[in-house]
Amino acid sequence: MAHGITDKDQMFSVREMPWHGLGNVLDQYPGSIKEALELSGLDWNIIQRPVHQEIITNVGGQNITTYPKVDNLWMNVREDTNDVMGVVTERYKPIQNHEAFAFMDNLIGTDMMYETAGSLYAGKKVWVLCKLPDYIQVAGDDVGQYVFIANAHDGKSACLVSVSPIRIVCANTLGWAVSRAKQGKRTYTVRHTGNINAKLHEARNVMGITIDYYKQFKDLGDQLALTSFSEGRLRSVLDELYPVEGSMGDRAVTNRSVAKNAIMAIYKGEGVNGDTTGNAPGSKWCAANAIAEYADYGRKMTKRGSQMARSFDDNALKQRGFELVLNA
Repeated sequence: MAHGITDKDQMFSVREMPWHGLGNVLDQYPGSIKEALELSGLDWNIIQRPVHQEIITNVGGQNITTYPKVDNLWMNVREDTNDVMGVVTERYKPIQNHEAFAFMDNLIGTDMMYETAGSLYAGKKVWVLCKLPDYIQVAGDDVGQYVFIANAHDGKSACLVSVSPIRIVCANTLGWAVSRAKQGKRTYTVRHTGNINAKLHEARNVMGITIDYYKQFKDLGDQLALTSFSEGRLRSVLDELYPVEGSMGDRAVTNRSVAKNAIMAIYKGEGVNGDTTGNAPGSKWCAANAIAEYADYGRKMTKRGSQMARSFDDNALKQRGFELVLNA
């Protein structure tokens, strides 16, 4: 089960972007929610069944087995395979796959472009990522504007709606927190309780800030591109990002050295994926992107599926590296 992908999982991506080497590669975008659900293997529902406990009692020397229902517990079951995704309380409300797709359709409208969608861990985690109609130019580089929904059916995670900029030259995600202000927010969490439809509607209102986020992102990226950043300054940032402490073993020290050297190579246009420095070499923009590219792909350069698994959580390494470069 490499990177959470099982024989019960399916996915698609359009023209191998942004997660290369996974699932069905399409020449064009799906034309409808129904087609997108089918191509991603997400045309199934979660049904909830009661949890029963096995109790064995001895009556007159004979063991009698009963299976009473456990109060307040239900199983989330994938309807097409009967696999149990997780055990939840009665307050839990599933967000069905078709509801996530419909939400994206309502959010973006007639220019809907489903870029990639699918599942991991036999359906316990699902996602859909949609591209907004236009690219933006940041530091002379094309950056795709995406909105991402990551949902979980295992009862352990909320549904996350997020803005996800993707730098086209190397397909790495740049979900940096560019502002602490409300208008800089790029994520919204929908918990599996209460009125789900109302919460999705509320999420749509919150995601109306998408344009504000991308404007801030572009402004900051352009500023970073105009600020020169030497190899020596990047090495200082990497020493802080990957500190070596006396209690570390030789293997940990070596791994950190490998990571720093790999990021330096990307920064200089000598990374495994070729020259991805873009149009602002030797700048803070280039340095921050080198860290982001390594975080997405560097640790598993030949297995890009790992990037998809990590996308369900904000990557602390990218954010920390971004802040160190920004403040250096």
